[in-house]
Amino acid sequence: MSLDDIRPRRSLLFVPAVRPDRFPKALAARPDVVCVDLEDSVAPQEKSRARELALPLFAERREDGIERLLRINSVRSPAGLRDLSAVLDSHARPDGLMLPKVSSAEEVRWVAELLEQAGVPTGLYGLIETIDGLEQVQAIAGATPRLRALLFGAVDLAAEVGCALDFAALLYARSRIVHAAARHGLDALDVPYLALDDEAGLRAECEAVQRLGFTGKAAIHPRQIPVIHGVFTPDPTKIAAAQQVVQAFEEAPGGLAVVGGKLVELPVVKGMRRILAVAKAAGALEPSAPASSTTEGR
Repeated sequence: MSLDDIRPRRSLLFVPAVRPDRFPKALAARPDVVCVDLEDSVAPQEKSRARELALPLFAERREDGIERLLRINSVRSPAGLRDLSAVLDSHARPDGLMLPKVSSAEEVRWVAELLEQAGVPTGLYGLIETIDGLEQVQAIAGATPRLRALLFGAVDLAAEVGCALDFAALLYARSRIVHAAARHGLDALDVPYLALDDEAGLRAECEAVQRLGFTGKAAIHPRQIPVIHGVFTPDPTKIAAAQQVVQAFEEAPGGLAVVGGKLVELPVVKGMRRILAVAKAAGALEPSAPASSTTEGR
């Protein structure tokens, strides 16, 4: 897989399905992913109308590099089954379906099998926000090649566990999700930061989860996108270091390289190639920079 084949998923911006007028505004903010939401932002009595408003948004395709998702309701609910059926019967094709409250690998595989049978090439995102989902996160992450990313749903999980909704209390859950995503070559996206006027707090939380291994963060307003991108786009120092490691590894006889007095092993090289791929897709990589022809990830 070339560097061009890796999508950056630094940001994911939610848009309520009942507000289709916000969809063009969301695209104009240039997040890596836009997700039209049929679940949390839609009242129960509005589910059918939201579905009717949402599907036409995916009818027109533009090559702008933005991934377009639809968050359906849980497929273990009547509303979720109706959402999934509508997608399967529609000519509109989202790039991905976000599955909320995922509790098992079987649930994800079942959706993947239905998409396969219908000839729908849509990818999947798994939202980990329940005790069962966190317990089964490794199996969920490996359930199907259609899975692109795991998302952390802090609010619902904290309520179910009975813990505080703060970083320290949720560190264990975040770490488990990052572990599962990394093991299966998926992106890991953190929960949105809900204080819209607290730019410093948003930046601090982005930096904290980036250090944990998250590859991006969800957002609820376009104004949050520049801060998120600023943290999750590799800076020139990281890019230069990645270039040095990849070049040394590719030029070393027998695949053994030493950089800065340290032996460079394949897992390190894979991480450096991913940094270069995200930098390139985000426009932060100089055209003359070395680009490996092989890497891993989805």
